[in-house]
Amino acid sequence: MDKFVIWGAGERGELISQFLEDSQIIAYIDKDKTKQGSFLKNHQIISFEEYLERFCNYFIIVTPVDEEPILGELSSNNISNYFRMSHLPSEMQGYGDRNFLNLIKIPINNNGNYIIFGLSFYSYILYKKIVNMGLDNVYLFSMGESDLENEIKEKLCCDFVSQIDKENDSIFLSTAEKNLVNKLGSKNVIDMFDLSEQIQIYYNSKLKKFHNLHYGKRCFIVATGPSLNKKDLEVLSARGEICFGVNRVFNIDESIWKPLYYIFVDRAGMKKYWDEIVSYNVNEKFLGDSYWKESDYKGNIHIIHALTGHSYNTEPEFSEEIEKKVYIYSTVTYVAIQLAVYMGFTTIYLTGVDCKYKRNSKNNYFFEDKEDLYNHYEDRMIIAYRKAKKYADAHGVKILNASRGGMLEEFERVNFDDIFKEKTL
Repeated sequence: MDKFVIWGAGERGELISQFLEDSQIIAYIDKDKTKQGSFLKNHQIISFEEYLERFCNYFIIVTPVDEEPILGELSSNNISNYFRMSHLPSEMQGYGDRNFLNLIKIPINNNGNYIIFGLSFYSYILYKKIVNMGLDNVYLFSMGESDLENEIKEKLCCDFVSQIDKENDSIFLSTAEKNLVNKLGSKNVIDMFDLSEQIQIYYNSKLKKFHNLHYGKRCFIVATGPSLNKKDLEVLSARGEICFGVNRVFNIDESIWKPLYYIFVDRAGMKKYWDEIVSYNVNEKFLGDSYWKESDYKGNIHIIHALTGHSYNTEPEFSEEIEKKVYIYSTVTYVAIQLAVYMGFTTIYLTGVDCKYKRNSKNNYFFEDKEDLYNHYEDRMIIAYRKAKKYADAHGVKILNASRGGMLEEFERVNFDDIFKEKTL
């Protein structure tokens, strides 16, 4: 398992290639026929059919964000030898420090084994790193959640919980599914997936000034759904409401409305709209650490360490320490809610949060756009919103949906106009 085929000859494919030696890359697969037959970094770009004919013995690393159609095609061809980029830590998906493998520490254990919990491309990388330290008592462990074939499991895995020495073995968590570790009952569990505690440069002490800055107040999180309208924005502006704006709210005429706080965390979007983000004239900007243009994080731009990489069948976490990290889970609104709670707001209104997208539509936003070709994974958004509500309910925070329409029903609905009929809040 030392050579791989990378599915995706785009930016994410190039990103994952940085964690491999050139000799480890066999080829790239891409559905785009205009790319097939050409080369990326001296490696041929091939069709899936050619992979089946020539390279089907090699593991695939699936890199596209919209991975479900690819996984379905692999399954229909009885291929289980693949890794998913979506299951990898943030650092391997374009957030944080690319040099993270040289920054993480592996504590030496003289009494027990080193057991890597989880089976992914990162698990493999971590396994190789520890073995290269001269240690031979290293194992990969799965709980039957892996797509790897039994042959690979037998070579690399400790298959039975009973074989783990819970007192002496060191268990390295290489997956977001932390709940599975509880089944092991070991006292020596080291989180190697969320590296925010290990890598000190992620800590942004400047963000602490925002903690409880608006305690007890209300705010509005303004998203970019088609239900957003000019009159509502004029009301927010005239009333001097504290607002968070996300993603492409910079398309709104600043003479009508602009937020106090602005958030953009998606790596691809930040690269595409960087000039608009930098020139957007708002007080404070919070951007994910995608390291695309590190030198341009200046002035009122605040870096937040973005934690992504999920199995998507587990509930996301909710950050109480924004200065250390924030959790991404398919929607920037979830990040905005974490920031609002951190700042002490106890009533949070959502507007323009439609949570409703039509593929190939030009009408997924409040502004006319090009055809939207992406899968926005509304089901994952709902999981994030449920977590936000669960956290808010437990901490005395109200999250209310004031959007005019849409499909988001996880929060109590309120009429936008009725908010301003109240005398005081």
